Amino acid sequence: MNRVQDTTANSNYDNARDRRADSVRFGEVDSDHSGLAGNQANKGMLTEAVSEKLGGSRRQAARILDAVLDSISELLHEKNRVALKGFGTFESKIRKGRAYKHPVTGESIEVADKQTILFKPSKNLIEKVNRSESKKGTEKVDNPTPAFRG
Repeated sequence: MNRVQDTTANSNYDNARDRRADSVRFGEVDSDHSGLAGNQANKGMLTEAVSEKLGGSRRQAARILDAVLDSISELLHEKNRVALKGFGTFESKIRKGRAYKHPVTGESIEVADKQTILFKPSKNLIEKVNRSESKKGTEKVDNPTPAFRG
């Protein structure tokens, strides 16, 4: 009886994963707006990029991306550190609690310890981002005439 329940639970889990993969909103990059806040990508855009690189469907890419992100989360919980060569390192740390004064009332407030996650990018990632930024800067731009001449 337990095996039947376990199988049902696993299939429900898979069905939920499929629904989650299907529900990802795929961002379309416009020339005017290249993301949510102008220069920000979202999960849908990342999924689209993965599907193009792998040559598969968006649904497969969404499931792969979800699996990678879930695995990173689980490993952070178990090991407190995940290092991806050429990308960066995720590290789970406890930020110590502290006391601070309320700016209006002047009353002292205690803040408890808090679990947080830090990300340190690798040198390769930093260089790659800097290279792509410098390519953007090499485009010819018409300089306006100066408003003030000295």
